[in-house]
Amino acid sequence: MSRFLPCRYLPDPFMKPDGTRISKPEEWAAQKQIIRDLAQTHMYGRWPGKVKSLLPTVKRREVRYDGEMIAVLEEVTLFVDNAFEMDLKVLRPESACKIPVIVFIGNHCPIEYEVLKSGYAIAYYNRDHIVPDWSSAKYQGTEDEARVRTYPTLDCGAIMAWAWGASIAADYLKTCEYAGPLIVTGHSRDGKAALCAGIFDERFAIVAPIGSGCGGAGSARFLGTADGSRQNGTRCETIGRITHAYPDWFGGTYAQYGSSEEPFYPLDDKVSALPLDAHMLRAACAPNAVFDSEGEQDDWCNTFGTQLCWQASQKVFDFLGVPEKNGFHMRKGRHAFNAHDWAALIYFCDTVLKREPLIPHDDINKPTYDIDLKEYAPWR
Repeated sequence: MSRFLPCRYLPDPFMKPDGTRISKPEEWAAQKQIIRDLAQTHMYGRWPGKVKSLLPTVKRREVRYDGEMIAVLEEVTLFVDNAFEMDLKVLRPESACKIPVIVFIGNHCPIEYEVLKSGYAIAYYNRDHIVPDWSSAKYQGTEDEARVRTYPTLDCGAIMAWAWGASIAADYLKTCEYAGPLIVTGHSRDGKAALCAGIFDERFAIVAPIGSGCGGAGSARFLGTADGSRQNGTRCETIGRITHAYPDWFGGTYAQYGSSEEPFYPLDDKVSALPLDAHMLRAACAPNAVFDSEGEQDDWCNTFGTQLCWQASQKVFDFLGVPEKNGFHMRKGRHAFNAHDWAALIYFCDTVLKREPLIPHDDINKPTYDIDLKEYAPWR
């Protein structure tokens, strides 16, 4: 029994609905589908599935040369299911070989040149073309513009809808002769979407939710802060708080597992009834690779709970014989997807894809907190 919170443990990712545990790697595919079903029912809503038609139109193509490298910029509009348009911008180094493509649910990579020079393409897509980010629209004063757009009707929350956008981008990229392995990443709310995309679309060889916290790679059950304290619901985002502030982000029954009143503190029986946690979301991407990078002072994103779920999910990666495909990185600093995070991500991708690393990094998979896993996961 955990000395930090009695009667609360991370659920066993190997446990089947009938109460027995899987014992062979060959059983993981079926077990992964069980976790996906739990995630749809209790967190995200229903995965929209593969689009029926996709008509791309290249709006702009430009070749850039800076003296060392030739890069190609393409701006493409994807007409999806004869119903709506989604914009995609691809920036890639010119190459005769297939190159890895990072589908970035975001707007700007701070070391874009270094990423391209390392042999990676970056595909940016406008997630607001799937479902508007109402909180951002309200902050930016663009609610009216968001409201008049025509969006698809989806039986899921915005996090899964944005993840589906990454999957649509993958549909297009898989038709491009330059595209090799696909990687999906994003930060904060976009990190939650990146993790969701990796769970439901196995074409993403590497899944990188950066600073994703609650509803992402951070534990819902166990919260901790930079000073090492546990169960600090006033400094870490909780299910109750996130579903109160952003009720459109999640579907299913997710809000029922958090307190609905201030201060949205998680220390009750509701979260204990949630049949999965972030270690299972992470494991559901396996045997594909998962990597996350966190800011040590980013209390809101629950760095303690993220490290805990990384350690707990490692049991699945070990079980599947791919221990090297579960990556974790902690740096000094707060909530950001900065140059240090990008460098760590590229180094991890190079390692997994067996490429020569051009951006050196030496602090991956180094735990910050001293966590005894048996206190949280007796099934370990």
